[in-house]
Amino acid sequence: MVKIILRLLFLVIVVLAAVLLVKDDPGFVLIKYADLSIETSLAFAVVIVIVAVVVINVLIKLIRGIWRLPDTVKRGSESRRFGKSRKLLNQGLIDLAEGRFSQAETNLIKLVDYSESPLLHYLAAARAAQLQGKYDERDSYLKAAHEARPEAEIAIGVTQAELQLAHQQTEQALATLMHLRSIAPRHDYILMLLARAYYDLEDWQLLVEILPEVARKKLIDDSRLQEMERDAYRGILDTVATENNAAALEKSWARIPRTNQTKPELLLHYLDLINRNGIKVDSAESLVVKSLDQHWDDRLIAVYGDFDARDANAQLKQAEKWLADYGQNENLLLALGKICMRARLWGKAQGYLEASIGVRPTPAACLTLAELFGEHLNEKAKASQYYKTGLELSLDNVES
Repeated sequence: MVKIILRLLFLVIVVLAAVLLVKDDPGFVLIKYADLSIETSLAFAVVIVIVAVVVINVLIKLIRGIWRLPDTVKRGSESRRFGKSRKLLNQGLIDLAEGRFSQAETNLIKLVDYSESPLLHYLAAARAAQLQGKYDERDSYLKAAHEARPEAEIAIGVTQAELQLAHQQTEQALATLMHLRSIAPRHDYILMLLARAYYDLEDWQLLVEILPEVARKKLIDDSRLQEMERDAYRGILDTVATENNAAALEKSWARIPRTNQTKPELLLHYLDLINRNGIKVDSAESLVVKSLDQHWDDRLIAVYGDFDARDANAQLKQAEKWLADYGQNENLLLALGKICMRARLWGKAQGYLEASIGVRPTPAACLTLAELFGEHLNEKAKASQYYKTGLELSLDNVES
């Protein structure tokens, strides 16, 4: 509107200027063609020319507008569809977040051809389809996403792997992740998903190969990482233990990082495998000592108390050192009593066992003390008393 007013103002100024210019000498203009002749003043001729130019310009624009009308209508329609597609994308994402998965899928796919970002539509629709159990549709949306934006292969592949893992299609997810890893070997999230796939497939050897990198990049929280490490090393040890090969089992244990060898859960599992398979490992006692020096664990001290060490006196000295460090612990006192019995220190064994029961009575301490009284101190009545107490404690534990 402003442009039209300015142009009219300019036209008026030009006409006035022309009139003023020819005011004193109006002159004349003669147009002659064959027998037709037209004569007029110069001012009027100028005005006619200007008006004609303006009219012709308007006619040209009008004709051009009519000619372009179909394209204009089409662009307007497409613009409205693009706008509606954006609104449907926003609504679809809201529906997905609020758990209306069917409605989300409908909104995300409707008018996707008019979207400026079809990739977002298809990836979100794939998630909505999976949450409805429509796995064929999920794969179809992922394929459409790749066709729409083939350069976004990493984003599409990561989404596909996530959905496959969530649906427990672990082998398919592993294939997807291996392909992505070949394309983007330094992609942190792909590495984290790969660790998850190896864990779910119990491919322990490949898992332990990538866990150091996962730990270095802090891709998994410490508690979960420790759980994965523990299960992976236990799985490797279990595999070797089935072969009943002591050398192979020791070799597999030696490959485990030393920081993990001292962790009670893993060490207890290793010792259990040794005992179950009747394998004698000379380093077992030193492993328990090293672990207890770093992490006190009642289960490990119970194992240590049952070790038939070559040097019972050295074993006793080590256990008494822990007594000085950790104080009165019923499991440690029980272990000391057993060690003293193997060293034939009957009086000292009695003292430690009675002290263990004094801290907290346990069936194991009562039965060990009963054995000491009955077999080594020849006090049958006390032996019977502690056998009875130990049995009662055992029954109480079963009932509770």
